[in-house]
Amino acid sequence: MAHSFTGTLVPCSSVWPARPKKLLTIHISTVDVDMEFSVPYKTTGKEVFEKAANTIGLRETWYFGLKNNSNGGKSDTYPMWIAEEKRVVDQICTANSNDRVSFELLAKFYPLSVNDLIQDITVHLFFLQIKGQILSQVIFAPAEKCVLLASYALHAKYGDYDQTLHKTGKLSQEQLIPDQLMKKYQLTREGWEENVIAWYSEHTGHTKEWAEMQYLIVSQDLDMFGVNYFLIQNKKGTDLWLGIDAGGLQVFEKNDRIKAKIYFPWSEVKNISFQDKKFTIKPVNDKTDDFKFYTKKVRTNRMILHLCLGNHDLYMRKHREDTLVVQALKQQAKEEKKRKQIERDKLIKERRAKEIAMREREELEVRLRKFEGQARKANDKLQKSEEATEILEDKVRMAEEQANLLAKQAAVAHSEIISLKKESAKNTEILRKQLSDAEELSKQLAITAETSAQEAYKLRRELDSARHEERIAKQKLLEITQNHIILPPELSGDLELQREINNARLEELIKSEKVKSQLNTLKSKMEALKVDGVDIPKEDEKEDKYQTLKRITAGETKSRIAFFHSL
Repeated sequence: MAHSFTGTLVPCSSVWPARPKKLLTIHISTVDVDMEFSVPYKTTGKEVFEKAANTIGLRETWYFGLKNNSNGGKSDTYPMWIAEEKRVVDQICTANSNDRVSFELLAKFYPLSVNDLIQDITVHLFFLQIKGQILSQVIFAPAEKCVLLASYALHAKYGDYDQTLHKTGKLSQEQLIPDQLMKKYQLTREGWEENVIAWYSEHTGHTKEWAEMQYLIVSQDLDMFGVNYFLIQNKKGTDLWLGIDAGGLQVFEKNDRIKAKIYFPWSEVKNISFQDKKFTIKPVNDKTDDFKFYTKKVRTNRMILHLCLGNHDLYMRKHREDTLVVQALKQQAKEEKKRKQIERDKLIKERRAKEIAMREREELEVRLRKFEGQARKANDKLQKSEEATEILEDKVRMAEEQANLLAKQAAVAHSEIISLKKESAKNTEILRKQLSDAEELSKQLAITAETSAQEAYKLRRELDSARHEERIAKQKLLEITQNHIILPPELSGDLELQREINNARLEELIKSEKVKSQLNTLKSKMEALKVDGVDIPKEDEKEDKYQTLKRITAGETKSRIAFFHSL
């Protein structure tokens, strides 16, 4: 019997709701910030990386990668990086993930020169990562350079040194120097801090971004900067270290990862491959034998291949014309740098103006104190002059009165002489004696009167001189009060400030030589403070990192390969 259905067909999705897509929670840590978001299970490593990079505004993505921390508890000497082309879920251990995995966004490749870094965020991330590696001694830095780097790190964190804020003992709480290195010197934390502050105080006037770049510039000269180390063996079975960096491949002895013995720059490398645990590098010169070495794990060879390809790509990128993205980034960075330079010049101008105003104010205060002292002295001199004048006036008045009295007495005596002469006839003997006494008295009175007159004249001249000095003192006091009025300090003109800015830039050009001299001085000082019997790695005093690489690159590739197998 046939059955028919005449109703309306209803889609299953309208009856049974679609099953929600299962999401994977991603937690990503950078050296600066953490972030967390959810993605579908089919999301690739590239999509997760781009989402994280966009979140922090990172555009120079070719230096960075996602380090996999979800390896199911497998311990490995070397980091595991998320492959961009594969799904994230296929690269993690889902047994213990609980739908949540954690990655680290870190610098995987390093530039040939830190000056090639364009964005401030790129410089900042490199700065924090390198600082962490130096403090944990993943990258070895000698004591004197650790002190210099610590001063840049403090400036990058706090800005200009302020004695009122950065008191002795406060900064020693910061991790400025690697703990293991501090134990190898007879120096307290406060002693380390004093050496750091001596340099920190010299960075005043610079930006935090400048300090981060200076940190990287000093760091890139360290032998272990940007080198990824892998334990390998030559055909004799000798354990050696293979170092991969932005310039090429380095080979180190097992007990020394600082000074390389052999170096193969990327310009000499034609092809890279591996088969099982054997790794093969074909030189550009086809007549030269292949450079072969061995590892203990296949996965180690995969990591070596990945880092070699990435570093070689960056090496080739530097020798090619910039892409449109890089050109746009450089233009944007140039404009941003110009804007910051204008702001910095303005800040310098304001700071210089403030310093000049403060300096002028201090000078005016010194001048004021000087003028006040002069005014006090002039006033004291005037007061003494007035007192001396009063005394002399009294003496002159007394001398004149005495002279007048003596003159009167002389006149009276003269009259008596005349009277006595008229009466001399009556009493000659008596009068002769009286006359003689009167003449003698008259002479004495005349002499005394003349002496008194001379003294009065002398006192009169002294009085006139005192009054003259008094007038001079009053005039000087008047000049001091009128001609030295304290005026508000004026700001210097733009021309003077521009000269100040140019001088600051000139100081920056010669600073490198000064830093070298300071490093050598501090190096000698630290050498004397080493704990006896403690072994501390040393940098080669005769040649730096670049001179060493140049020396060990000399000669044919063939001879270096032969030397590798002879180790």
